Amino acid sequence: MEAVLSSYLAHLAVERGLAANTLASYRRDLRRYVEHLKTRGRVTFGEVGEADVLAFLTVLREGDGDHPALVASSAARAVSAVRGLHRFALREGVAAHDPAHEVRPPRQLRRLPKAIGVAEVERLIAASGPDGAPLTLRNRALLELLYGTGARISEAVGLALDDLEQEQVRLRGKGGRTRVVPVGRFARQALDAYLVRARPSL
Repeated sequence: MEAVLSSYLAHLAVERGLAANTLASYRRDLRRYVEHLKTRGRVTFGEVGEADVLAFLTVLREGDGDHPALVASSAARAVSAVRGLHRFALREGVAAHDPAHEVRPPRQLRRLPKAIGVAEVERLIAASGPDGAPLTLRNRALLELLYGTGARISEAVGLALDDLEQEQVRLRGKGGRTRVVPVGRFARQALDAYLVRARPSL
């Protein structure tokens, strides 16, 4: 198993070009996995069954005497490394089956995005370029629009002039869904400055 693991890590480094930090994490996770298999009496990857892989996932999530429990994202990375190792072993002919094929990494909680504060927005706008320059007016209009409407970047850059009305904007989101949202005073002023003073020259 050590020889297969070394070959797989070399494959990741040379053929897949993994970053040094990612490779170090994979190496640590997979060495732990091989030790786990040895404690279960497995000598080759051909002897490994799905129960062995699931038991490793349980150890990752619950911890043991030598390792604390991992959060879902770290456990998912380790399971991804294990799945890749077994695919490699199958492809190289050192195992007749892939016991990790059906094992899914733990689901990660989706975190809500955090809105940035007014002070950060003011610093962004101040850093957008010299006052009065056409690109500065464009950048400020985009930043004000993003902050003032909660639009995604893809929604903002996909806007047409017809989507802008006096105090609202029509945004086309994922899956073709459309929503109409109000546009605040600062965003309206920035948009007017861009459309009147900068857009014609750009």
